[in-house]
Amino acid sequence: MVQKDYEANLETTIVYLRQEQRNDAVSSLKTALSQVPAEDKVAENNTYLRILALSARFTIEEGDYAKAMYYIGEGLKLKKFYSDFLFLNTLIFKVLHKYGDMLTSIIGYLISVDLPDTDSYDYEFVNDAAINEMLNVYLHIAYTNTQNHDKVIEVIENTLIRMKEITSGQYIESALNVMRAIDQTSN
Repeated sequence: MVQKDYEANLETTIVYLRQEQRNDAVSSLKTALSQVPAEDKVAENNTYLRILALSARFTIEEGDYAKAMYYIGEGLKLKKFYSDFLFLNTLIFKVLHKYGDMLTSIIGYLISVDLPDTDSYDYEFVNDAAINEMLNVYLHIAYTNTQNHDKVIEVIENTLIRMKEITSGQYIESALNVMRAIDQTSN
């Protein structure tokens, strides 16, 4: 199979990142993004999803949240539970103080990392450190700044029941335990 130009440029981007040559990585990634033809912008194209995720990450680092949200939105249209998009979305919502949206992204992320196809993607933010940060830092911030805790708990409990039909539900269950602990300490 012949490698497409945008696939090669993504590989070059990753090499530059490993060598800590950010400017070259950004330039190579922009080239890769511009080379993706419309017919390749589909959910099954892991390379395109990775290009969008890295584009979002770089624009967040530059402080351009609107552009990052565009890339994330494009990706989530294709794959609703793509871990890296949901992780990055959480970071943006934290900065923008949109805690309800942040909480929704966190729950989506925790669902995504538990899905059976997680190993099929080259996620940057699916590892123990990222999951623990989501559960122990971001979830606390989002939940304590969100209203209607009883409703939120109810929705998460229902989500957990549905998740256990296809996954372990371990991360959603952990999130529920964190939220319940927060409620107990605040009472």
